[in-house]
Amino acid sequence: MADLYDFPEIYDERFTQAANDVYRMHYQKLFADCDIRDILDCSFGTGDLTFELCELGYSVWGSDLSAAMLEQGAKKAAQKGYDVPLTQCDFRELTRHFTRQFDCVMSTGSSLGHVDNEGVRTALRQMDALVRPGGILYLDTRNWDLELRSKKHIQFAQPFTRDDGERIHMVQVWEYPPDGTIRINVCNAYERDGRIYRQEIYEESLHPFSIELVKGTLAGLGYRDLVIKPLPYFEDRDFMDTPWYCLRARKA
Repeated sequence: MADLYDFPEIYDERFTQAANDVYRMHYQKLFADCDIRDILDCSFGTGDLTFELCELGYSVWGSDLSAAMLEQGAKKAAQKGYDVPLTQCDFRELTRHFTRQFDCVMSTGSSLGHVDNEGVRTALRQMDALVRPGGILYLDTRNWDLELRSKKHIQFAQPFTRDDGERIHMVQVWEYPPDGTIRINVCNAYERDGRIYRQEIYEESLHPFSIELVKGTLAGLGYRDLVIKPLPYFEDRDFMDTPWYCLRARKA
């Protein structure tokens, strides 16, 4: 079965201008009281979760393991007129590719779940190495504590219609192999003139990790002032009622 991240044009279908506007407001609220000028997103993907930071006036860098995703991101940056230096690398090896530090280092798009739990710890340590003293480490992720409690098997997304009239439907089928991973089968159906004319199925294999793993790793690295909010953040909610969350912490 195909890996979703080998097809950036399919991955990008979920991002609309309305969604981008929501993320811009989210960042504006989360970083309002932070002294940030430059940001590295080490899970840049095609940039949709990061370009809104450019709109807010931050200097932005990006890195990602996928060459295909970065190629798409570079095209979009050029179209938007953004200067965003991009580097292909694994977020578990950031210090092999970057010799400078940033006011903020981020991992967006729930990307940390693509590596095992020890890989998450390694990625957080690598991110920390690039955060200036007093700077911010930020991540967003699915709430794996909630997912493992609920163990859903089917999730439907709201269909959306493109400007050309094409309608896209998406269903996710979740599997729970005995090795502790979670496999998500993403099923897309494309409708035009009332007829489904194409279907695609892509697979994501993910490693759930607890919020306590993140908090414990950051505490060991000396981070303080942890802020945990729903993603996107508009109002506070109980953590176990929050399907996606973000975490912001300040380096001592």
